Amino acid sequence: MSGSPIVDLAGASMTALVHAIPETQARTGKPVVVIGGLAVICRVSGPHRATSDLDTVNRRRAGEPSQLQVLVTSTGRASGPAGVLIPTALGEVQVDILEVSDADFDPLPEDPTGRLHVLSHAWAADTATAVLIRAQDGNEIIVAVAEPGPLVAMKLQSTFDRGTDKASTDLLDIIRLTLDRVCGPRARAQLGAAGDQLKSDVEQHVDLFFGKRKAGTLQLVRRVPEGVDTELDDIELVHELLVRAVRGS
Repeated sequence: MSGSPIVDLAGASMTALVHAIPETQARTGKPVVVIGGLAVICRVSGPHRATSDLDTVNRRRAGEPSQLQVLVTSTGRASGPAGVLIPTALGEVQVDILEVSDADFDPLPEDPTGRLHVLSHAWAADTATAVLIRAQDGNEIIVAVAEPGPLVAMKLQSTFDRGTDKASTDLLDIIRLTLDRVCGPRARAQLGAAGDQLKSDVEQHVDLFFGKRKAGTLQLVRRVPEGVDTELDDIELVHELLVRAVRGS
């Protein structure tokens, strides 16, 4: 743990996330595995868009209770289809828990997007590694954070299920994770070493968003302030790099 990467967060909303992690762990009795925007911030080498929600993943085994239901029972503050409001010293924090259970694999969904949801979230939960996150108020915590390859796979899937604003940020996150000078090579190597079914589903989604729909993807990414300088060349480069990664070429 002493060799864990260190990430410093700025701003009140980001500081609240650091407070929400141990509160969530105490209420569920299980370690938090961070995914979503906070995980992207932890993995890219430069400044990235801020987030105010804590997204987590739980690989639920047979006989284990749903972490979401445990939190809802504990707080009485359900918020959205997969979320709960967790009280902290800095106010309530939206915590979303995406769960993958043993039953989701028996059998896997026939739909490529549903299948990618199961495979990518299980991959993220199984391979997350420790990061030391420090808040501006001095609080800090070591927590498991999804690796960049699984993050790319999860965000390719979630783009299908989101509204325009969320799709814009997901697509920008994929670009940053793929092209980042530090985590980009790792993300691509991890995708290249993934299972054949996951790689096939990733390639199908990459071809859709960064190939067939590349003009629409560019428009969506430019809706985000941090994405206004994105060019079509960037979209095409992401397509080329990710397809090469999953094909092993």
